[in-house]
Amino acid sequence: MASVWQQRGLSLIELMIGILLSAVLLLGVLQIFDSNRNTMHMQNALARVQESGRFAMDYLIREIRMADYWGCKPTKSSIRNHLDTSDPDYAGYNLDSFLVTNAIRGQDNAKGQTVGGLQVIEGSDMLVLGGSADACQGTGRMVPSVSAAALQVSPECSVEPGQIVLIASCDSGELMTITNVQGGGSGNSGKKTIVHETGKDADHWVKNASKTLQRKYGAEARLLTPYLKTFFIAKNEDGGSSLFVSESGAGTYELVPGIEGMQILYGWDANGDDAVDTWGEAQADAAIMQKVISIKVQLLVASDERATTGTRDFTDLDGKKSTYSDGKLRKTYLGSAKIRNRGKM
Repeated sequence: MASVWQQRGLSLIELMIGILLSAVLLLGVLQIFDSNRNTMHMQNALARVQESGRFAMDYLIREIRMADYWGCKPTKSSIRNHLDTSDPDYAGYNLDSFLVTNAIRGQDNAKGQTVGGLQVIEGSDMLVLGGSADACQGTGRMVPSVSAAALQVSPECSVEPGQIVLIASCDSGELMTITNVQGGGSGNSGKKTIVHETGKDADHWVKNASKTLQRKYGAEARLLTPYLKTFFIAKNEDGGSSLFVSESGAGTYELVPGIEGMQILYGWDANGDDAVDTWGEAQADAAIMQKVISIKVQLLVASDERATTGTRDFTDLDGKKSTYSDGKLRKTYLGSAKIRNRGKM
C-alpha cells in the first residue's frame, strides 16, 4: 500500500468518473428546472386564458340580459326625435337603427367588415345590442316639471351637457341632446333643469333640430341614455386579437385581449310561448330578429405565448373545424342568456 505522501492527485479514470457523475447530476437538475419552467408557463397561460374567457363571457352575458330596455317602452311612433338628422354625428343614434324595434342584430362570419377603423377578423361573428340605461346612474330621478317646455330632475342626477337622452313614459317619449344643465344644489329642493336648445354644436354633439315637447313630464317618466353597442373581434396593438366594443357616440374600445373568435346563435320564439323554438344565425330582417329571446355565445380564447406542443382541433357553433399548431393554449367558452326585456319572463 502506497504511503500518504505518494498520493499527489487523481488518476485519469477517477477524474472521468467524477465528471460523468457531475454531468448526470447536472442533467437531472436541468431537467427539473425545465419541467418547472414548462409547468409555470402552462399555469400562467391557463390562468390568463381563464381570466380572459370568464371576464369576456360574463360581460357579454350581462349585456345580453339587459339589452332592449326602454323603460315603459313607448311605441316608436309616439317618440318624438328632436335630433338633427342632417348632423354627421347623428348616424349612431338613428331611431330606425335600433330604437325600440331593432335592438338585437348581428353579422354571421364577418368578411371585409370594419368597425371604428378596425378590421373585423374574418370568420368571426359580430353582435349588436341596443337599449338604454339610467341617465342618472341610480342617483336621481325625474321630478314634476312646471311646464311642457321644462324638464327637471332631482339634484343627485348626474347628467351633463352633450348627453343624448330619451325621456320615456308609457304614453310618449322624447329623444334629444342636453345642451345645458341649470340649477341644482344641496337637498331635494334644488332641482336641476335640463335645457335642450336647438342648433348648439360643441365637441361633436348631435344638434337638436327642435325643442318643443309633446307634453309635461314628471316623476312617472324615466330619463334614459340610449346606446348601440357593437361587439367584434379584431387585431390589437400587440399583434394579437381582442374583443372590442364600439358604442355609438363614445368610440371603440378594447375590452379583453386574447379572444380569437366569437360565434353567436340566436334563439327564436316563433309562437309567443316565451320558449326558444329554434336556434340560428343572425337574419337581416328586423321583424325576424324581434322574435329573438335568447342568445348563445361561444368564445375561443388563446394564451399570449407558446405553452404546449402538438396540434389542437376546435369546432365552433357553426360546425366549422379549425386546427392550431402554434403551441398556444386555447380554450372555448360557451354561454347563453335570456333577454330579460323580451317575452313574459
